[in-house]
Amino acid sequence: MKVLGEPGVLIRSERFFSTPSATARRLFFYVTRCGHYYCDAQYDFVDSCAVGKLDSHKNYFLMYIRTGAMHFETDTASFRAEQGQVALVNCRKPHHFFANAPVETLWIHFDGANACDFFEQIVTFRGRQCFFPPSAQHIEQQMAQIISGLRSATMTEVECSQRIYRILCALLFLPQQAGGTAEGDVVASAICYIDANLFEDITVERIASAVNLSPSHFSRLFRSTTGFSPHEYIVLHRIDEAKALLHSTGLSVKEIAFRVGYHSEVNFIASFTSKVGVSPTAFRKSAF
Repeated sequence: MKVLGEPGVLIRSERFFSTPSATARRLFFYVTRCGHYYCDAQYDFVDSCAVGKLDSHKNYFLMYIRTGAMHFETDTASFRAEQGQVALVNCRKPHHFFANAPVETLWIHFDGANACDFFEQIVTFRGRQCFFPPSAQHIEQQMAQIISGLRSATMTEVECSQRIYRILCALLFLPQQAGGTAEGDVVASAICYIDANLFEDITVERIASAVNLSPSHFSRLFRSTTGFSPHEYIVLHRIDEAKALLHSTGLSVKEIAFRVGYHSEVNFIASFTSKVGVSPTAFRKSAF
């Protein structure tokens, strides 16, 4: 659908609307509107305008910048998204975005499933709302395919939801590659050290020392690369080992607790139950 009468939006731009089914609203991620815009320096969107008050706008917004740049002002930040970058905005809160030179963008308004939780986790974890990930080209393709699918009415709600999910996961986990960079090599070395000493008294300080970094720098690097804090990585891998022992041996819960690095059976049971959802004993019963 061609865009007519929107200030700053050039005639070759396209915009599409999508009304989700009741099932999609309950279970999936879904798009309410999307577009491929070519804008000039007159483009200026303020959330107080008539479009900003529509239900189809009051959700979450992703914009990929193909060429040029777009300026964003939200309730918590002001930033500039440039070519190859992706911006993520909560349109339920005050927002304003504008161009001061020609810009080409792909954009989608989406909602559903746990969109709110995803947004909060991405912004909190990444500390920003504008991203220039190594996977930017992948995100551009996903967004282009969503727009194309809605243009031709050939994309199912399930497929659309899956594509939005991939984009959000890519924004949440923008890891350094496991190898090929100094940072990736450091994290790979740290993981090897953790795996070799998983059942010992390993601390963040010990791991950081083993890879010649300060504890604070190491923790930030490890989390940004793996998506886990060092402590969470250790706990989850100890629990995985405990699951294997519960399933394959007749060792008591107390013996398993000490074998996987816990000094207290009570602490082990509490940790296991918190992460797995059932106690070690219940897990053992259900595993056979």
